[in-house]
Amino acid sequence: MNTKEAIVIGLGISGCSAARLLAESGYTVTCFEGESHIGGSLFEEIRPNGIRVQTHGPSVFHTDSEKVYQFIKRFGAFFPYNHRVFLSYQNKMVPLPLNANSLQVIFGNRQADALLSRLSAAFPGIKRISADRLIDSHDAKLIDLGRFIIENILTQSINRKDGSSFIPADDSYMNDAFVDIGNDDCYYTDSIQAMPMQGFMSIMENMIDHQAISVYLNTDALSRISLHQDSTTILFDGVPFKAPIIYTPSIDKLFDYRFGALPYRTGKVSFLDVQTDFQNECAVLLTPKNKDTIRITESKYMTLQDISGNTSLMLESPYTESSKGMGEPFEPVVNADSMKLYSKYADLAKAYPSLHLLGRIACFRNYSISESIEQAIGTVSGF
Repeated sequence: MNTKEAIVIGLGISGCSAARLLAESGYTVTCFEGESHIGGSLFEEIRPNGIRVQTHGPSVFHTDSEKVYQFIKRFGAFFPYNHRVFLSYQNKMVPLPLNANSLQVIFGNRQADALLSRLSAAFPGIKRISADRLIDSHDAKLIDLGRFIIENILTQSINRKDGSSFIPADDSYMNDAFVDIGNDDCYYTDSIQAMPMQGFMSIMENMIDHQAISVYLNTDALSRISLHQDSTTILFDGVPFKAPIIYTPSIDKLFDYRFGALPYRTGKVSFLDVQTDFQNECAVLLTPKNKDTIRITESKYMTLQDISGNTSLMLESPYTESSKGMGEPFEPVVNADSMKLYSKYADLAKAYPSLHLLGRIACFRNYSISESIEQAIGTVSGF
């Protein structure tokens, strides 16, 4: 019989991974999820035509960590998957990140060859070069190429890795800021790239399917958990709880927005079911110049479902910023000011030895699926 207890708040990929790891380490785990379902940003639905879609935008499992891959594979079968993203530019479809083929389509063979030669000379041995490095180069042609990427691809107000970089922190946009000197049109470069046969929801459901895990949906954990006024103890149903508490929602809410609300971004999505096998040439079509739809995801490329004559498109509107009282946080808006604000809350959290922040929202970082799982493994192994 388990004698150790733990609490997990929020059941996205981070919370589900942590709950399973805790249960397998001998803990009795109580999980709270504010929504009517688990999944977080990896939530999926089935369209009327039977196609499984990711309702918060495309997420792909990619990693160089065999340990992470072996962990997630325990909860469902995966198939090899190379993610492809195209850019719609002047009625032309070109692969992202820009590669040799993209440059030829956009600039013509002669100019493309000249750019590739300059890239190889300026960055020997480097396969993918960021817009940041192009702008910082001493080659006027490469600087122009960097500006082209910024002005024609990175036109949306999305998170950056830091204030001085043009590289998006958002995993599904990160490689838009690069140019590849080869012909490979695969979006990611990780050694392991795969998708779950039955979807991420199935993976997470299997993670929390353990006799030591209890799940409470539609439950605001903060209605049962509170911070004691001595600033070191957390109360669970009014009783001090000194065992591990994994917290994955927004940290500003935990501290009742003491310093103000942290900024997050969100966007509206709509779905279009089409009676054809495939509508687009790849899983994701980026349309950054479109005022209404910045990205189109054709989920059927990512599910391996054998459904002929039907496909489904997810249309994403431009991002807007949201904060307290404006819906569930989706992606942190990372900049110098927001990081200073987050640091204030993180300092408050350090005073509670039993509190452990985990995942994209609580840690205010745009973690990939692999990074989220790796963080959960590292956190739980430290108990």
